Amino acid sequence: MRVQLAIVLVVTAVGCGSSSEPPLTNAVTLSCPTPGNLPFRMMSSGFQKSGNAALVKQDTRIKDEASDTIGNPGGPFASVYLDPSAAPNSNPVDYHGVKAVTGANQGIEQTPIPGEFVSAWYHDDAMGWISIGRTMTGDDGSYDLPDTGYVAPNGSPVYTMLEADGTCATSYNMLLPPGSKVVVTDIDGTLTTSDQELLMQLSDESYVPMMMGAANTLMQTWSMKGYPIVYLTARANEFRAETAQWLGQQMFPIGVTITGSNSSDAQAYKTNWLQRMVTTFGWDIVAGYGNADTDIGAYQAVNIPNSQIFIVGPLGGDMGSTAIPNMDFSAHITNYVDAQPDNN
Repeated sequence: MRVQLAIVLVVTAVGCGSSSEPPLTNAVTLSCPTPGNLPFRMMSSGFQKSGNAALVKQDTRIKDEASDTIGNPGGPFASVYLDPSAAPNSNPVDYHGVKAVTGANQGIEQTPIPGEFVSAWYHDDAMGWISIGRTMTGDDGSYDLPDTGYVAPNGSPVYTMLEADGTCATSYNMLLPPGSKVVVTDIDGTLTTSDQELLMQLSDESYVPMMMGAANTLMQTWSMKGYPIVYLTARANEFRAETAQWLGQQMFPIGVTITGSNSSDAQAYKTNWLQRMVTTFGWDIVAGYGNADTDIGAYQAVNIPNSQIFIVGPLGGDMGSTAIPNMDFSAHITNYVDAQPDNN
């Protein structure tokens, strides 16, 4: 079921509202997935289905997914949920995701929250908080808002709110013209110390994956120089919540996160996305980071020079790639990244 809703401008006034409602805040950003009191009023509160209320009380680990989109201004676009065999198109940006939960130590699983209202919101510096659409989750917990007409500026979040309890997830767009320079990085074993870190996080909600030496500083340095960051990982969409949580905890710069591989062929999956960036969107990947032979193969498949393919861990230098020694990016930042021109 789909519910159409015209754009609603929300003028917030701290402290307004009935005595039964929490006071509005003056926040201009939200801390997802549990932002607490909000700076706007949604059209509903409380669960539509009593079974969902019982579910979220029992399973307290939030497993929300929300789409990121990459492409060119005016199109073509590609949502992270785009089928691998489909070509990017110029249809309106679709804010898609899933509302779901699981147990604290069962992150590899998720249980959908069906039949509940979801609304999408963003903050405009001049106009305040604006709702751009509203719909209801399907039987699988998924929702779609494809006709909002809104394209978030690069790096600005769209918040998809589960109205029942005020939890949220963020969607980001990265729409850059042909010729734009970007940095692409793998996550597992590249930004984290090994592929096992995600598995430990999934089995224990309180576990914080260990970070590769200076990995956040590496991406912060590129970002401060003006290079957009693309996080390209073979993780499934079902792990977007854990991915967003960790990147935020470790203060990695905002970028887009591409997930969705349910294939055993990580190289083909990554090559497909890199081809979209290089061939379809015309972007220039100035640095590609990874730790596996599949990363090297994918970068080489789109003709990224070996001098710009940086591999950390035991396979550093394999297949002509450039090695990052000692499981630490500190020297690479000083010797290479600091010397790169600003991307104005």
